[in-house]
Amino acid sequence: DLTFIKPKMGLQGNTPATPSPASIARRVAIEAALTLALFHVRNDNAHAAVGRSIRATSMLKQACSELKNGGAA
Repeated sequence: DLTFIKPKMGLQGNTPATPSPASIARRVAIEAALTLALFHVRNDNAHAAVGRSIRATSMLKQACSELKNGGAA
């Protein structure tokens, strides 16, 4: 019997939480900073690439801190 392979829908814990608008906006901002960093790397602008990388790292650190603390850091 292969019933154990089928996902069990409707059970608590199997449905992913809907992200809040703030978390979606943060993710978009982090992705934009990383994309701009790569753009600057490809165009030999190391100074701008480092700045965007630092910004993305800062936003990721804040997001991780908020997840760890269960709310705003």
